[in-house]
Amino acid sequence: MFPAHSDPGPNFVALLQHLDIAPVVGGDTHLSPHATTVVALRSDTGVVLVADRQATSSYIANREVRKIAQADRHTAVAISGVAATGLELQKVLQLSFEHYEKMTDDVLSLEGKANYLSSFIGRINLQGPGIVLPLLAGFDLNHNRGRVFEYDGLGGCYEKSDFATIGSGSEFAEGALRLGYRDDMTIEECIELGALALYEAGDNDPATGGPDFVRNLFPIIVVVTADGFSEVSLERTREIFEAISARRAERQGRAGGQLR
Repeated sequence: MFPAHSDPGPNFVALLQHLDIAPVVGGDTHLSPHATTVVALRSDTGVVLVADRQATSSYIANREVRKIAQADRHTAVAISGVAATGLELQKVLQLSFEHYEKMTDDVLSLEGKANYLSSFIGRINLQGPGIVLPLLAGFDLNHNRGRVFEYDGLGGCYEKSDFATIGSGSEFAEGALRLGYRDDMTIEECIELGALALYEAGDNDPATGGPDFVRNLFPIIVVVTADGFSEVSLERTREIFEAISARRAERQGRAGGQLR
C-alpha cells in the first residue's frame, strides 16, 4: 500500500496519520464526564488493578464504566481523566499492539508498550483542554515479573516499584496503600489491599464510586500474571467489599481498628 520510503510499518498510529484518520475522539472535552479512580499494585507473581466504575460530570453520568481494559494477553491499560477520550485510547492501544504483532510476527516488550503509550499520551493531551492519565501494568515475560507504569499529562512515563494510583481519589487510596503495602505480598493480599484502597477513595472522594450493593455494581478487579489477564468474578468481588463494609459497620464508620 505504501512506497518503501514512507511505509509506516508496525507503528499503528503512524499508519492512521498517514491515512489522515484521527486516532482518538474529538469534541468538547469540557462536557465529557471524567473517569476516576484506579490503583495498581505489584505482587510477588504479577500485578493487580482495581478501578471504580463511575464517570462524573456535574452529576453521576454513568455508574458502569469499565476503566481497565486488556491491551493484550499480558498487559492491562487503565484510564482516568476525560472518559470518552480514555475509552477510545484503550481501543487504539489494543489495535496498535495487535498490528505490531501481525506486522513483525513478534510481541512488543512490556517496556516497549509503556514507551509507545508515552508518546501517544503527549500527542492526545496537547490536542485539547481535557487530559487523559492512564496506567499501564502487566507481566513482563522477559524479566519474569509484574511491572507498573504511570504517566504525567505530557506523556512522561515512570515505572513504580510498588504501586500507583490515578484519578481524583488518588490521595485517599494512596494513604491505605502506603500503610498496607509490602514487597512480598501475594496476589490475594494485593487484591484485598487494592479493594480497601478503592473503598477509601469512594468513601472520601465524591467523584469516585464505591461498591453499590443496591445495584450489585462493584469496582473491577483485574489480575495479570504469567498465565495472562483475568478479571476477578463478581461473586468474589462482592464478598471482598462486603467484608470491608462489615468491618466498617462494626465501628459505625469511625476511625480506628486494623487496616484490613
